[in-house]
Amino acid sequence: MLIGFDIGNTHIVTGIYTKNAKQLTSFRIATNANLTEDQYFSYLKTLSDFKHIDLKKINSVVISSVVPNLTNIFKFLSIKYFDTKPLVINSKIKLPFTFSNKIESPSAMGADRIVDISEAMFKYPDKNEIIIIDFGTATTFEIVKNNTYLGGCILPGVNMSIDALFSKTSKLPKVRFEKPETVLGRNTIEHINTGIYYGAIGQIKELITQYKAHLDSPYIISTGGVGKIISHEIDEIDEYIETLAVDGLYSLYQYNKKI
Repeated sequence: MLIGFDIGNTHIVTGIYTKNAKQLTSFRIATNANLTEDQYFSYLKTLSDFKHIDLKKINSVVISSVVPNLTNIFKFLSIKYFDTKPLVINSKIKLPFTFSNKIESPSAMGADRIVDISEAMFKYPDKNEIIIIDFGTATTFEIVKNNTYLGGCILPGVNMSIDALFSKTSKLPKVRFEKPETVLGRNTIEHINTGIYYGAIGQIKELITQYKAHLDSPYIISTGGVGKIISHEIDEIDEYIETLAVDGLYSLYQYNKKI
């Protein structure tokens, strides 16, 4: 069996797969760079036991991480508890796409973005143009044409914007990201919620417009966090794929090593 760890700044998503690509389970825990490999394995064991999954059957590990300290922690975990050296995602492994020669430093590309692009390529080999929008801690855009990565962008994620507004002001409350009943806010919470909600949608729509000007007819995929909520409001988005990243871990491992 294969276990994949998608280590983000906010959450760590774990997926466990059989060798025939069946996902047995997936779960999410908060990212904490202060925990040891033993503490993380304790969480993993508890959650797996609850799902009646035998971790002793795991013989393959793949890691996507944007938190360097935790990359090493999960390498230690892989060797200590699964007796295997993990595949760590980066731009140097075998990938189903190439980088445009205008990309200045492919090696600086985040592992999470590489996984998103790769899984989109695996899922839609017949699509010549794809835009991938990942609503994570940061929101990212990836533009791919004819299996070549052309570029993208990074902007503050929705929850990051909410946290910044809350932490940088004395009286404004922290709100939950949800669709407001009306754009005519009747109190401070509704004012913030309306601004954040429709502001986020406006940002995404404008960026889609800008990128479509450079493409013919792209297929647009969204994933991550609040992506499901926002995608309902944007007709240009063709599909929301909640498991894009964790499925991409399995696919990339198969593409590089085979289980």
